[in-house]
Amino acid sequence: MPVSCRMIASFFRNSSHPQCFVDSVAPLPPPLSAEDSVAPRVDLEGPAGMRGGAVSGVQAFPLLCTLALGLACFVNTIDFNYGYTNGEDHVGLDWQVVVKLIVAAACSGLGAIGVLMSAQVRQSLASVPGCIIVALAGVLILSSAVALEEAKTVSRVASLVNFGYVMFVPTVLTVLGLRRIVLICLLALVANLMINWVLYLGFPQSGIFEEELLGNHIARRMGGLGHPNSIARTGVLAGVLSLSMLRSADLTPRFPLGRSVLIGIIVVALMTMLATFSRTACVAGLAAAGFLLLDKIFTRNGLVLAGSLIALATITIVATELVTGGGVLGDSLISMTTKTGEVSELTSATGRTAIWAEAVRLISERPLTGYGLNSAPFMMKEFSLHPHNLLLHAMISGGILAGLLTMCLVAWNFFFGLISDEPLVRAISVYVLVSGIFEDTVLDTFASPSTLLWLIVMIYPSIRVLSARMSRRPQPAVPEPRFLPSA
Repeated sequence: MPVSCRMIASFFRNSSHPQCFVDSVAPLPPPLSAEDSVAPRVDLEGPAGMRGGAVSGVQAFPLLCTLALGLACFVNTIDFNYGYTNGEDHVGLDWQVVVKLIVAAACSGLGAIGVLMSAQVRQSLASVPGCIIVALAGVLILSSAVALEEAKTVSRVASLVNFGYVMFVPTVLTVLGLRRIVLICLLALVANLMINWVLYLGFPQSGIFEEELLGNHIARRMGGLGHPNSIARTGVLAGVLSLSMLRSADLTPRFPLGRSVLIGIIVVALMTMLATFSRTACVAGLAAAGFLLLDKIFTRNGLVLAGSLIALATITIVATELVTGGGVLGDSLISMTTKTGEVSELTSATGRTAIWAEAVRLISERPLTGYGLNSAPFMMKEFSLHPHNLLLHAMISGGILAGLLTMCLVAWNFFFGLISDEPLVRAISVYVLVSGIFEDTVLDTFASPSTLLWLIVMIYPSIRVLSARMSRRPQPAVPEPRFLPSA
């Protein structure tokens, strides 16, 4: 018997009461034991009304959400066009874009079902951060209507895709819960990293990106499925998710050798950051890790460990300088932190000061409307295609209003995200705050893992409050299912 809209709506109505979920196939769950009926607690595996069933009334809905989220995290970082040359049009429709569009359509469809059928999804989007996110998505859609002629198609598609992911994130949070989401994202990120490492070690013609710098310098960086900076962000996020699971009481791994596996992923993430030579990713990742370990650093053992690491690093640098004959903290340190060996590379943030100046000039020409989402590659071909700053990226895309809304979200990360009792929320907030200074980081054409995790940590507290609120409500009697006609 096909699933009707009435059945779907009925399941969503029942899902608003954690103990009133009726599965059309499975029998009713047994009564709660004494251990299960303790004080209300947020279920990170998903609200009890969703557990083991499907938010849409069909068992396939959680599976579809799982597949869509995993594919989005894996596919949306792939870009084989990253090795473009200046003046070359690398924005267009190819097989990579088609795959990403299919994934985006699936995510948007699932998100639309969630918004239409679930009051909890709608209420999460009606929270303060949810309203700002929806408003920003709406501004980007409106700005795409007045985008430049050459960028209008890309901008309109990108803004609609962005809105689809805004609906998708609270839906998967409601259906799957935070624990499953973290595991799915981590698996997708690790799979992406492993392919990049295979290409880097086994197929250097595809896995090594030779970046031409000023002064005819060539930097050999880890490539593969995308630009080195993108791969570095993938590694950083995999490490941050792993460390968050180790630090969280609710996200602690339950599978065999779970902690050892997570530590191994962190090691691979560190190696990836070194191989890609992305200083922004390194600084953002270390800042997020340091913030997660802040309570451990100021213990006696933490201070001893930190002091030992600093002493070891100092001895290594001094020994290197003595062996090479250079001055202490001189040329060798500069060569380790720059690609060209020039101090000006650090003072100009690898040319970002010139990029920011060009971005400000473009914004001043259209301050109210901007140019549309993902329009920068058409206008900044001589400036690395992107403004390399989160606020400038938002203002180029949607004008001053988009910039103000983005500032509100960044302020939420700073004032509320950093003090959250959930380690993942703190870590991603720090990562976005630091990385956003030197990179676009979020609000991509197709939601990257950075964007997805950012939206997740913005909306998750609202989902958590709603779940706790519902668990304290008196639960009505379970209605008799009426899906099959009476005899």
